[in-house]
Amino acid sequence: MKHGRFGGLAIAAAAALTLAACSGGTTSAASSGDTSSSSSGGSADKPLRVVNVINGSLGDQGFFDDAARGMAAIAKTGAETRNIQADAENPAQWRSNLESVSGGDWDLVITGTSQMVDILNETAPKYPDQKYVIYDSVVDQPNVASIVYKQNEGSFLAGVLAGLVTEDPSTFPKANADKTVGLVGGMDIPVINDFVAGFKAGVEAVDPDIQVLVSYVGDFTDSNRGFDQATAMYDQGADVVFQVAGGAGIGVLRAAEQSDKYAIGVDANQNALHKGYILASMLKNVGVSLENAFEQFKKGDLAFGQTTEYGLANNGVGLVFEDNGGIVPDSIQKDIKDYAQKVIDGQIKVPSATS
Repeated sequence: MKHGRFGGLAIAAAAALTLAACSGGTTSAASSGDTSSSSSGGSADKPLRVVNVINGSLGDQGFFDDAARGMAAIAKTGAETRNIQADAENPAQWRSNLESVSGGDWDLVITGTSQMVDILNETAPKYPDQKYVIYDSVVDQPNVASIVYKQNEGSFLAGVLAGLVTEDPSTFPKANADKTVGLVGGMDIPVINDFVAGFKAGVEAVDPDIQVLVSYVGDFTDSNRGFDQATAMYDQGADVVFQVAGGAGIGVLRAAEQSDKYAIGVDANQNALHKGYILASMLKNVGVSLENAFEQFKKGDLAFGQTTEYGLANNGVGLVFEDNGGIVPDSIQKDIKDYAQKVIDGQIKVPSATS
């Protein structure tokens, strides 16, 4: 497996990804939210065409944006790429967009998240010659390559960080003596509960007596509700809240600053959004995994009908502290790196909600 390129501070084998922002103009294909880009650096041969069907819109400063960064990197290889956006509350549109690009005009169709599993399971058999990639979920079809991430491992490190912070008010002045932390999830579904399982295990590894509060927004878009739920946790004494709620989680980060507490971001480096309040961000390196899948596809090595896992051992998940205002000392970062290595070495087995 080709490993991704990472920048910033490494957390064991996991690190921050720095990629160029997605480029391209607006087009009018399967959705009014389409964005397209193509590189002029392709070969004289016809460039490969890759489309990313999003069950939502760009601008979440996290999961979907990281996938789009991967698409931008793919475009730089000479491929023609497109990101097709949609209404986040309109599954019928997601299905229509996916079917509209499945007729053979695109060499590789990419989509992601558990919300697309049923739709892809129904669409892929209708177009057996079309090749698909699904990220962050598994679809067992012979023309689909699945990519999943060990978010429980990355969340374990987030839990360790939260535990160390809540126990050390002298180092982290926004913390109190209550030894309480929280997690706000998007929806009560297996992939989010995998974050919860890893986070709780990380907190417990520091101190089993630390209280962990958990709530769910109910979707991945309502940032106001994310803000309210995080604020409620801070009011209950939480020093740190880990957001795993996509766009809704942006409200969690805002609540950290409003309550003068700490938060942990997810999916992309969100540390600078509220610098001095975001301790770190837990990355699922979606963009890198899509780059790797495309490189394998070009070589004819992409394993359709199979699943590739990305975890701490192969740079698929991790924590990034870059751009956080220097609020996490090097000694704490080293402690987390040591915990990560124990996971990689098998000394610590992180529980999972998906297996």
